[in-house]
Amino acid sequence: MKQILYILLILTMLSKVSYAYAQDRFELDGYVKGYEGTVKLILNFIKPTHEVDMENEKVLEMVDGKFRLEGQLKEPLFISIRIRPEIIEETDYKNFESAFIWIDNKKMTLNGEKGNFKYSNVTGYQRQDEHEKNQIYIRNMLENHQYTIDSLSKIKSNESTSELKQLKSVSKVYLQNKYRLEHSYQKPNSFISVYNYSWYTKWLPEMVPKSNAIEFYNSLNNNLKNNTYGKQIKYYIENVAVNKKLKVGDRPYDFSLKDMTGNTISLNNFEGKIILLDFWASSCGPCRREHKNYEQLYREFSKKGFEILSISQDRSRERWQKAMIKDNMNWPSVWDKTKEISTYTYLVSAIPQNYLIDKNGTIIGENLKGNDLKNALTKIFK
Repeated sequence: MKQILYILLILTMLSKVSYAYAQDRFELDGYVKGYEGTVKLILNFIKPTHEVDMENEKVLEMVDGKFRLEGQLKEPLFISIRIRPEIIEETDYKNFESAFIWIDNKKMTLNGEKGNFKYSNVTGYQRQDEHEKNQIYIRNMLENHQYTIDSLSKIKSNESTSELKQLKSVSKVYLQNKYRLEHSYQKPNSFISVYNYSWYTKWLPEMVPKSNAIEFYNSLNNNLKNNTYGKQIKYYIENVAVNKKLKVGDRPYDFSLKDMTGNTISLNNFEGKIILLDFWASSCGPCRREHKNYEQLYREFSKKGFEILSISQDRSRERWQKAMIKDNMNWPSVWDKTKEISTYTYLVSAIPQNYLIDKNGTIIGENLKGNDLKNALTKIFK
């Protein structure tokens, strides 16, 4: 952290100010076409844990499309630079452009343009070159995907219409993640590939099941296995990863978490009952709306052997408890404060998410809502 604070103190604009640096330092000169006058730049460092360092966020200025960052580093860092043309509402991100860059004690140059800042060309550092190759691969694959859609749109047949519908249903975000990960598998002995793969073990573990992670890790050379991110992948394999995301027909993973009173509740506590395992958060509107349905169903079927176990992903205990009271959640609810169970055990990447489990401990339904859930319970308890 001292290193980051020091860097922030010596970040400068292109200016005539001089400093008595040691020989080893980084210099990043930025040139972004299309921007005139003074424009805000927001700088964040990315922690080795893949989290954005918000505490040391720095707001700088770019003048007529030019800026300079300079300082001394003990080790390479991954940074985020966001261009913010004007100060707007905090929840409005439409005017943001961002680029992620690896920096080291080298002289580097960024060349970009307004509207395409994400794909700026940064020269002077081999690790950044690897990062850009990954970005280029993703962009090319997205263009190929769109080309296929455009081509199929010109063909009139049942087969092409069905394929076209399927291709259009895939989100761009999913494709970006798919191609980013795909490139890592193709280039396993690249530092950037290992960095990216460890990012998925942190934020999207459902895309890197245990068997895949083991295969990827075993393909690495010893230097990459033993760096920070290689060790993260190894830890994930040995302590966190599950083999697959659960589906109908599987048995759920047992776990233990605390409820609002501090008592420990395990999934196995409800053995022999019909269980709805519910993943939610107070900030999730669809989750909260579904709780109204849960309240009615719990009142109707709980005496017949139906139980709900809700797992909150809230970061705040207070928000979790307030939402429980407001939603009249008179069924068991536990707090997954670190999201360890949600993210790493059950591979939940989006909420609401639920599983319906029968008396024998087998999953018989997934993401049942509204009338679908009511009909399933009515059929069970008829």
